[in-house]
Amino acid sequence: MAIGNLSKTSIRVPMAGIVASSAPNVLETLLGSCVGIAFWCQETRQGALAHTMLSDSQGCNKQPGRFVDTAIPEMLDQLAKSGARRRAIVAKLSGGSNMFKSSSTAHEVGRKNLDKARELLRLNKIPILSQHVGGTSGRVIYFNLESGEIRVKIGLEFVAQI
Repeated sequence: MAIGNLSKTSIRVPMAGIVASSAPNVLETLLGSCVGIAFWCQETRQGALAHTMLSDSQGCNKQPGRFVDTAIPEMLDQLAKSGARRRAIVAKLSGGSNMFKSSSTAHEVGRKNLDKARELLRLNKIPILSQHVGGTSGRVIYFNLESGEIRVKIGLEFVAQI
């Protein structure tokens, strides 16, 4: 787990990874059909970002960031250990693109990841503040832990702020 310091640092979250940090750092990742799950504690300005690839771990605990069902509890655990307040945690979702127009299975992966994330967030009573999901393009997201905002870049242009 990366912990922030006095200077702003951009920290890359790898595929199947989870990174937790604090303001003023920025967490970033590149998403296609994978889903980015971002948690932010409004009170402590701490956050976590997971780059999830699949919805269900089927009992595999090796890489919790790889699966939606293991990433969410791991993120909550990491944030709790660093002092984040559970009642102040909110979520944002991004990714889940259909990267291969002719392949319905690529679309299914993204949709299943999003469905599982929404279900688990609802069960954990974590509100989803915003989403930038779907489409047919990959995106890079930049999660600012100072403000909780996520800037979304597709190609060379920033297209959204969620």
